[in-house]
Amino acid sequence: MKYNLIFYLSKKTSYCEKALKKALAPIGGEAHLITSATTPVDLGTQVSRSLRICPLTVIIGGFNSFEDDNLRVVLSRVFSNSKLTLENMRKLRTDGGNEGYIVRDRNQILLAFPDSPDDITEMCGEELLNYIGSKLSSVNG
Repeated sequence: MKYNLIFYLSKKTSYCEKALKKALAPIGGEAHLITSATTPVDLGTQVSRSLRICPLTVIIGGFNSFEDDNLRVVLSRVFSNSKLTLENMRKLRTDGGNEGYIVRDRNQILLAFPDSPDDITEMCGEELLNYIGSKLSSVNG
């Protein structure tokens, strides 16, 4: 299963990329395109492009930014300007309280993880991998 990876205001890119690759390996995850974004507008452009070419998009980073650049704020704006609802979005949490998100719309899934290899590994547990596999199996099968 191919996925696109977008680093958003991320610093630990190679470590996070390795953690994600290892975490998604059980469902055949393979990076198709890896890009970066440094502004909300650039992130929007990257996500739009990614969703057109791949059913799974992963964003890493942006949770430690302040004000308008924070990924939570950016995702809130996306929800307020689209037909997506909170029913399409679920929070992912680590035991340490860090958050990530999974957003699904039809045959598309967007994952948002903090800029931490340990958090990515913890959030990509069996439950999440089964969910991704079940929702995208018809797209990839």
